Amino acid sequence: MMFKYLIIPAIITLMCGCDSLSSHKSLADSLHAADTALKVIPKAKMIIPGKSIGDIYINEDVDSVVAKLGKPDSSDAAMGASCLVWFDKTSKVVRQTDVYAHKNMGNADEKISHVKVIRETATSFKTADYGGAGSAIKDVMKLYRLEKHKAPGNKKLWLYDNYQMGIGFEVDSTGKCLAVYVHAPGDSSATYLNIH
Repeated sequence: MMFKYLIIPAIITLMCGCDSLSSHKSLADSLHAADTALKVIPKAKMIIPGKSIGDIYINEDVDSVVAKLGKPDSSDAAMGASCLVWFDKTSKVVRQTDVYAHKNMGNADEKISHVKVIRETATSFKTADYGGAGSAIKDVMKLYRLEKHKAPGNKKLWLYDNYQMGIGFEVDSTGKCLAVYVHAPGDSSATYLNIH
């Protein structure tokens, strides 16, 4: 009796040809999706450690960030470095996007200010594992190996960072993540830059 349950799927697989494995996988995915409410993170809201937050990328020209986000609400620049801040006041809680950029002085591209650190407080931005602002640090630490540092410029906050991956989380005294930092892998500058 059990033999027929094993033979029938094998015959169907052989009859369907080479595409059967991919269509079987698609069917399995669709069945799983029907059983589980999976949150799809849009590309514009995706945090990729060491690479980007949404449409802002590490090492891109800060002028292209301004072209995407518009004129910053606040900015400061000196000695080849700049910090730009955008506020989103469309919800009850003001959200903030910060970009720290730096010029490679003395190099051929010294006129370009490259994005070095991106900081985001909006809870709608998430990593592929759903970590981000609004998450509890105890949950985030299940996803990443993080080192704890005092947050620069704010004695009440902590920065949990993974240098190798290029991601950090700003955390308050209750253990709640208030912001996410993305920087180049191996770059520890997020732990000493005062973006506040």
